[in-house]
Amino acid sequence: MQSRPSAFVFFGKVMVDMATGTPAIPANRNALAKELIFRALVLPACRSTFDRVWLKVEGPVPHPADGPLIIYMNHPGWWDGYMAFLLDTIVFRRGFESYIMMEEKQLRAYRFFTWCGAFSVDRKRPGEAARSIAYGSHLLRERRDRILWILPQGRIVPNDRRPVTVYPGVARLAQQTRDVLLWPVALRYEFRGEQRPEAFIRAGPAHLVDVAAAEETIVADVRLHLTAAVDALRDDVNDERLERYRTLLRGKAGVNRVWDDVVAFWRQSLRRLPGMPGQPSPPAGNRAPGSQQ
Repeated sequence: MQSRPSAFVFFGKVMVDMATGTPAIPANRNALAKELIFRALVLPACRSTFDRVWLKVEGPVPHPADGPLIIYMNHPGWWDGYMAFLLDTIVFRRGFESYIMMEEKQLRAYRFFTWCGAFSVDRKRPGEAARSIAYGSHLLRERRDRILWILPQGRIVPNDRRPVTVYPGVARLAQQTRDVLLWPVALRYEFRGEQRPEAFIRAGPAHLVDVAAAEETIVADVRLHLTAAVDALRDDVNDERLERYRTLLRGKAGVNRVWDDVVAFWRQSLRRLPGMPGQPSPPAGNRAPGSQQ
């Protein structure tokens, strides 16, 4: 029989009343630890896994003065949190103070992510989910220069499954925060002409929602924006319309690129050898005696 959760949780020596809107695992931001995690874990993993990470931004990139900001992404794979890390560090240049909702079970296993602003959410326990939403909206209300990253699909979902599922937590966060900007982000991972996969990110444009509207109306609005972003990214990749995408991160070369580079270097070296095709003939006065004219 599962034990009933206590009304109080202890963090260090501090007793926190669960009724005040604190999740089971709150964020414990540490700027130095976050930087170390990015450089020692996230960045090497992305470089060793992906040939390239592509990015296209629709509209202006939100500025901290425009915040607070809720960034909601689709959830097609395990790497989605790392993509958020890349956007936060490279695109936003750490200008925002970032937080992210993370499944409680996963956060208990990788608790060091609390140093990066992660806090827990458990959709299976309505009380816990409500506390996480109250906690997230409180963080956003406190300061304009804050981002809350969320994955409103709640679990990994195949990229092209429709309709796109959006749980109501994003609407409740917007309603409780009230003055907040939203930014949709679409993610996709594809094997194309390289040994390693490529990641594609399509972000924006930012938009507002009517926080006075019914929860279902806000959910429908978010679903509309997220579906449009995901569909547009799919079409761009399938039609190879990548001229407006830029390289956010270049990964390690796969075997095919390494081999192509070796072959190109070998051919260039051969062309530099005297007498090889492509080399200019020596002047007539410098030809060896007995050479044919």
